Amino acid sequence: MPRRTEVIDLPAVSAGTRRFLTVHRYGQPGARPKAYLQAALHADEWPGLLVLHHLLEILDQADREGRIVGEIVVVPYANAVGLSQQIGGAHAGRYALDGSGNFNRGWPDLSTAVVDLLQGRLSGDAEADVAAVRSALKEAAGTVIRGTEVEALRAALLGLSIDSDIVLDLHCDNEACLHLYGSFEHEEQLKLLADDMAVPVILIEIDPGGGPFDHACAAPWRRLRDLMEDAGHLPSACFATTVELRGQRDVSDEMAGEDAAGLVRFLTRQGALSGDAGAAPGRKGEPTPLDGVDVVRTPVGGVILFRAGLGERVSEGQVVAEVVDPAAPDPADARVAITCGTDGIMFAHKLNRLVQPGDRVCKVAGSAPLSHRRQGNLLEP
Repeated sequence: MPRRTEVIDLPAVSAGTRRFLTVHRYGQPGARPKAYLQAALHADEWPGLLVLHHLLEILDQADREGRIVGEIVVVPYANAVGLSQQIGGAHAGRYALDGSGNFNRGWPDLSTAVVDLLQGRLSGDAEADVAAVRSALKEAAGTVIRGTEVEALRAALLGLSIDSDIVLDLHCDNEACLHLYGSFEHEEQLKLLADDMAVPVILIEIDPGGGPFDHACAAPWRRLRDLMEDAGHLPSACFATTVELRGQRDVSDEMAGEDAAGLVRFLTRQGALSGDAGAAPGRKGEPTPLDGVDVVRTPVGGVILFRAGLGERVSEGQVVAEVVDPAAPDPADARVAITCGTDGIMFAHKLNRLVQPGDRVCKVAGSAPLSHRRQGNLLEP
């Protein structure tokens, strides 16, 4: 079945304006597994835009060859609102300028609404009940408030993704190596994806906190088991993960092509595409807990110099950066060393080299939970 492309209009915020989402659909509607992929929910994170461009070329060829088995939905840009937020030549795509906050926080939890819709409908047959839950999730997504442009954006994206088997939300960090965020419940699938994309860092948790998009898609399955006495047999039937495609500046055909090929390998192994997935390059690290990430802060302002590279293994107490005070009276006293608080892999750097006191300047993925970290607080201390 040829690719179908549709446009979803968002409410016009002022006279003479129009914003919309473009959605590409492959395969038979309702076929399983259903895979959903989107890029640039944080609209100033650009690598995913090019990765999905390359992915569409591969999927078009697979479609011509009759290899689309499941249903595959691709949203090449997930945030038409944020893409337009240019201020003085700078792109402000992480936070909504209307005061709605971070585009990837505070996504609706549909669990309670689904409980109401499912009362008396679960049969005890896992396959039938998974279908019933997906139908209820889809119905609940249709009731999400759509008053503002950002609310309408959220409702549209949830409506497209909430009944999926696989949800891949493509992001990036400031400067970083490839890494994944996901749930302990889906550790094996995270490993498979990491194998297919050669990912060195996999961060796992039960509840990341903050209400990110991927969690809004995956968490209702676990919460239903907690909220309903007759839902204990339900699996966690939506594998949703945030794929961090290195850093903002890592935009090239070569990297995007490699990443798209990795996504295709994974989708093939998951049954959405037929054919030989080919050899996986293999992951470069094992999963570590999200609350084992040391988010390193600077106590002073100045120009930062990193002493540990991305992907480098570091040790607790190691100097990973220095901050230089360019106005120090004595240049010999101008540098302050910054150390990390855990053994692990340096996986992200701050992009802006002029830092202020308290800035988060780098991240280290450690294997043990850190006592100062609060579980369920994303990467905030």
